[in-house]
This record gives sequence, structure tokens and C-alpha cells, in this order.
Amino acid sequence: MADRGLSEKKAGEFGGDKLMPLLDERSLFKERIRLLESKRDEVSEAVYLRVKADYTAKLDNLNGEIDRHAKTLHATRHDYRELLDQLRQAVDHGRRSLEELKIRFALGEYNRQEYETIGSEKKVKIDYYREKIKTYDANLQRLEGVLSQISGV
Repeated sequence: MADRGLSEKKAGEFGGDKLMPLLDERSLFKERIRLLESKRDEVSEAVYLRVKADYTAKLDNLNGEIDRHAKTLHATRHDYRELLDQLRQAVDHGRRSLEELKIRFALGEYNRQEYETIGSEKKVKIDYYREKIKTYDANLQRLEGVLSQISGV
């Protein structure tokens, strides 16, 4: 079973770690704009407008960059979900294949050594797919957490 071009990405490799500082910076500029509003009466209108325009432009740029990262993360989430479905199907297929091997052995189609060798190989594949499921599921959960922070901020 191929991983459809997805390498085993650790949680930070799909861009989540690059995104978190951007989200923090976005929060910082939102807070600065809020603070600026509270100090509006303390500065001239020209200074207020210039500082607000500066922060607003920076915030707009950050939002654009966050949106670009978010689109990539949404695509990665979609790929992970598809891959997890394929891996789960491979595990199900492996289980059915073991069941079939067992009945064929019981019917005398295989001798004990063939049965154990083939069964062992099938179990190794099933375990491999189960480990892949754990890895991709953990990455998907982390990705979901990052995406929830994007929409929740």
C-alpha cells in the first residue's frame, strides 16, 4: 500500500509549527490595535491614524499568510483522512485474508509450515498498517488542533 506521496510527517512538518508564531503575532497586533483605541485621546488624530494604518496593514499581511498556511493545512488534513481510510481498509482486508487462510488450512489446502509462514507475513503487514494508522491519526489530531486555533482566534 502506497502512502500516496505523503511521507511520514511528524506533527511539526506539515506547517503547524510555522503557523503558531504567526497566530501569536496576529494576537499581538490585535491587542496593540485595541490598546491604541484606548489611548486614542492621548495622541493627535494624524499619529493615531498613522499607527493604526501601520498595525492594520501588518495584521492584513499576517492574515493573508495565515490563510495561505491554512489552505495547505486543510489539504493535508484531507490527504491524511483519505490515507487513514485506505490504511483501515488494508487492515480489514488483512483480517479477512487471515480468516481465509485459516479456513483453507483447515480444509487441507496448506500444511502447518505454509500456514504459519503465510499467516506470520500477513500479521506483520497488518501490524505495519496499524502503526501507520497510529502515526497518521496522531498527526491528524495535531493538525485539527492547529486548524481550530486558526478559526478560534
